[in-house]
Amino acid sequence: MRTGTVTALARTVVLAAVVMLFSTWSVMALPTLAPRAGASEPSPLPFLKIRIDKVTPEVITTTSDSTLTVTGAVLNVGDRPVRDVVIRMEHARAVTSSSQLRTDLTGDLDQFEPVADFITVAPEMQRGESVGFTLSYPLRAGDHPSLRIGEPGVYPVLINVNGTPDYGAPARLDDARFLLPVLGVPPDDAERSDGESLSAADTLNSVVPPDTSQPVRTTLLWPLADRPRLAPGAPGGTTPVRLVDDTLAASLAPGGRLDTLLSAADFATGPTVDSGGQMRATLCLAVDPDLLVTVNAMTGGYVVNDGPDTGPSTPTRPGAGQDAAINWLNRLRALAGRLCVAPTNYAQADLSALQRVGDPGLSAIATNGAGDIVDQILGTTSIRGASILGDGPLTRPALDLLAAQGQTVPIAAAHITAQDSETGAPETADVTPVRYRPDVVAVGFDPAVGAALAGAGTDPVAPSYLDPSLDIPVHHDSQTARRQDALGALLWRGLTPSEQPRTQILMPPLVWSLDADDAQAILTTVATTIHAGLAVPRPLPMLIAESNAVPPQPLQPPPPETLGNPRGRIDENIDTGIAAVVGRLWGLTAALATDERTGLTGMQYTAPLREDTLRALSQSVPPEARNGLAEQRLGAVNRSVNDMFGAVTIVNPGGA
Repeated sequence: MRTGTVTALARTVVLAAVVMLFSTWSVMALPTLAPRAGASEPSPLPFLKIRIDKVTPEVITTTSDSTLTVTGAVLNVGDRPVRDVVIRMEHARAVTSSSQLRTDLTGDLDQFEPVADFITVAPEMQRGESVGFTLSYPLRAGDHPSLRIGEPGVYPVLINVNGTPDYGAPARLDDARFLLPVLGVPPDDAERSDGESLSAADTLNSVVPPDTSQPVRTTLLWPLADRPRLAPGAPGGTTPVRLVDDTLAASLAPGGRLDTLLSAADFATGPTVDSGGQMRATLCLAVDPDLLVTVNAMTGGYVVNDGPDTGPSTPTRPGAGQDAAINWLNRLRALAGRLCVAPTNYAQADLSALQRVGDPGLSAIATNGAGDIVDQILGTTSIRGASILGDGPLTRPALDLLAAQGQTVPIAAAHITAQDSETGAPETADVTPVRYRPDVVAVGFDPAVGAALAGAGTDPVAPSYLDPSLDIPVHHDSQTARRQDALGALLWRGLTPSEQPRTQILMPPLVWSLDADDAQAILTTVATTIHAGLAVPRPLPMLIAESNAVPPQPLQPPPPETLGNPRGRIDENIDTGIAAVVGRLWGLTAALATDERTGLTGMQYTAPLREDTLRALSQSVPPEARNGLAEQRLGAVNRSVNDMFGAVTIVNPGGA
């Protein structure tokens, strides 16, 4: 397989792009500039794929390099050679509505304009071949090729590749897009019209800083959660604890997913880099109590399924994560001692489905009871008064469930679509707090921003709250491109001073797959917005207090019965099954006495089975797998409950 690299440089003093092609055979050539003649629409069959590997700078500031450099590769992923492979960079105007943070990353190219002419990558690419490229253009350069960016904003950038497949016609074969956030425009390094360099005063005057007159009051919820890992159907007191797999062992170990998230939050809020405490005030850990229950159980030793789950008879092997669990949990306890901590719903249970179950006791365990578990395991006092919906939408059933639990502030995605149904204009999320019930004020986060954060990392996801019109392919773009989209999205409201209200909640998915580079980039960018004056901290307790202060009247109409992606909804037969088995569990619990040998109460004995039913409703599971895994977990609980009832014996209360 042949590989190579093509480089294009387009600075203000260069009139033509210089391209160099390097192959593993050390062949060097100067390819020609291809004409800008348009190719046909992209073929439905994949022939070429563009991969973005590096964007420099990731965020443009007044002191950064004034040249954008994009490095990547073109790959022949088709079944035949492709000739006359050419690429070019294109750009669009700054994003003016939050829905464009999604829609500009897919679909039509009408909003994009070329930065420069096409550049030949390779005269021919064989199957499986990869050719690298580097494109460099200034933000602005007078009459020379540039991105023509003259003011702060979030700008879509596109790399387009054309080619001619064997037995085919010239066509656009792929494009890769990303968002370029511009906090401020650096000095213009263009020449004067007479060819002389700009003076120092002219250069300084050419800087375009952001408008910081209306900073965005920002709250960042930093998630620590996982998919349910405890094997279902085991009542309280069962030893050793059994997990369905040993994924958590790797996730908690150094370099693992949960280790990375914890380490990043610890570093970003530490005294060395956050001496003023601004990130500590902005960030709050959103912790799933089910994760804590699982990790805490792992600290005492555990086993892992070593075959299909058949209940207590399942073959097992020793778990490898006991030491990692002890270390991670101790570090989290230390961090929780100096940071805001807020509980999520237990196991990230779908509140709409839980309301259909119709069991008040189970609803209370999922919501109000979650904080008690967090406090007990971490030895802290978590922030109460907020209900964090990190993946699912706030529907009318979810609202009804929360209203029955007492005063709360649901933090959930605001509802928008790609276009206004009446005007056809791109929509922007309204994140103004809304009082739905006397004790319930919902405060929204922008779903376009949340979805961009969900797309970052090694395992991108599309949240269930996202309207289908904003659901774009998450696996097409590279991790680098998706990181850029996340940075651009979280900066957009701060760079759009006309957008009201001037508040923002940054709500990533609760199961977030950031690597160390992603986490550093996102936290650094949040800190940069604060230091630049584009944002100020809004601690979670302040958000809750301000939301509860919304006038008691008028009450707003409740949200619709269903919202978001239909694929993410739990089937009603799951709800019916949970209602039946939980009803039996409550009856059994009432009949159980305390075990005099161990002190285990009836409530403690049956609690894991009730929690299993909440795990069956978890929105941390990918939408396409939710109902299947829910059925498996519910089946295991049913078998255990049947076994319990089968083992019941009648005890004579008189002892005779």
